[in-house]
Amino acid sequence: MNFMKRAFLYLGRKKGRTLTLAFLLFFMSCFVLVGISFQKSTEKEMDRLRQSLASGFTLKVNTQNELYRGSVDYGNGISGYDYTGPMITEEMIEKICSVDGVKDYNVNVQHTAWADLKLRPGMYADELEHVEHLGEIMTDPPTKEELMCWGKALDLYPCRNGSLHKNFRSGALTIVEGRNIKPSDRFKAVISDWLAKNNHLSVGDTITFESKEGSHEYFPKHPMETIGVPVEVEIVGVFHSAVSFPESTSTLESSYIENVVYVDMNTYMEREENLEQFGYEGLRGLITVEFMVEDPRQLDSIMQQVKHGDELDLENMELEVDETAYQATARPYRQIHFFAILLLIVGLCGIGSILYLVLKLWVQGRKHEIGILYSIGIKRGAVLAQLLTECLLVSAAALLLTFILSGPIVTTCAATAERLTAPKEDAEAYRMTLLAFAPVITKTSSDEAVLERVVSGDAVLFMALFVCGISGISVIASFVGVNGLKRKRACLAQML
Repeated sequence: MNFMKRAFLYLGRKKGRTLTLAFLLFFMSCFVLVGISFQKSTEKEMDRLRQSLASGFTLKVNTQNELYRGSVDYGNGISGYDYTGPMITEEMIEKICSVDGVKDYNVNVQHTAWADLKLRPGMYADELEHVEHLGEIMTDPPTKEELMCWGKALDLYPCRNGSLHKNFRSGALTIVEGRNIKPSDRFKAVISDWLAKNNHLSVGDTITFESKEGSHEYFPKHPMETIGVPVEVEIVGVFHSAVSFPESTSTLESSYIENVVYVDMNTYMEREENLEQFGYEGLRGLITVEFMVEDPRQLDSIMQQVKHGDELDLENMELEVDETAYQATARPYRQIHFFAILLLIVGLCGIGSILYLVLKLWVQGRKHEIGILYSIGIKRGAVLAQLLTECLLVSAAALLLTFILSGPIVTTCAATAERLTAPKEDAEAYRMTLLAFAPVITKTSSDEAVLERVVSGDAVLFMALFVCGISGISVIASFVGVNGLKRKRACLAQML
């Protein structure tokens, strides 16, 4: 009788041991399979998030440095202090973009424009409604013309590529109609769904931006007088904001995200040049510029090249990485990734050790059987082949069952992991604050994790090799131990 037939007969006769071993192998295979699938899925998602949310660095001017704070005369005997130091220039931006690995940039600047639109009402609208009573509560109340100017003043956010703006990258703002700003755009705009609805606007309509004296002078004589030539822009997209300030009469109109308009860089430059032609000082440079990199894993080395480059003078400027949105969004994936690593450790080490002990006890418990096989002339190689065949047959059955149930197993585990790491229902996904009366959005809570339900061929192959490998090694090691013990006993019997 050959070793294959003896292996089948033994497994059929020892059904209890066979089922126990098969269950242990199946259990271990599930741990390994789920661990590998989760690890691959979470790493893929975190890499995607890193590409979109932590894909660059920011060059920022330190405007709070007292060495560069100069006195500014606002007129009428009023003066103050403002930043007078180095600024980010177009030449600096071009040099940084020439560094290998830097693929694009986005400016962070605000520009005020007046438009004959209905804005989300705030403090100026309330004061205009009660303008005749302002003198009772203010020593120097604004005029009706000033309030008419300020109440319809918009903040324009110029973009090279709207999809790269951090508010859109973080998901706080989403395009619900049309498209976002593109680098090739000229005189295009993206407005909020609030402005679109309350002004009966849609994609394809136009808005006229004007510069009013009241928006650019501290003590205007004619606040509603138009400076220069108005600029007409076409609406190419409408966005919706996931977060907003509650309506309040103490909030400026410009502080509402609904009253923000994103425009292309050509529109911004046209308006800047228009103001300069009429004697108004244009922007000397930029305060903040965000640079995007092709591979976030090279971010540190790219920043070092920029920081220590001989051609760049970054006096009073700082390089920083804002990973707030990435860290918040990737939180559930990091938790699941840690759980996946834990499963792999348990599957590869813990259950592997248990399997080795079980197989060792199994082989050592068959010393009498092995001795009988030796006594009837069966070679050691044939005995070992029988033991390996038994183990591999059970392993194959367990692996086949795992492969058949892999879809439901991974799907169930993924759904459980997503549910356990889901953000709390009352948790705020975004937080809005004010910086110089402008809305600043920060992502604070994670989104729901979404894991792949597909089991890759690599995961199945690794699982099969590991299970069969640890089983075979355990059997061989146990068999060698049994033979070593038999030889020691034989030597001892001869000596006696």
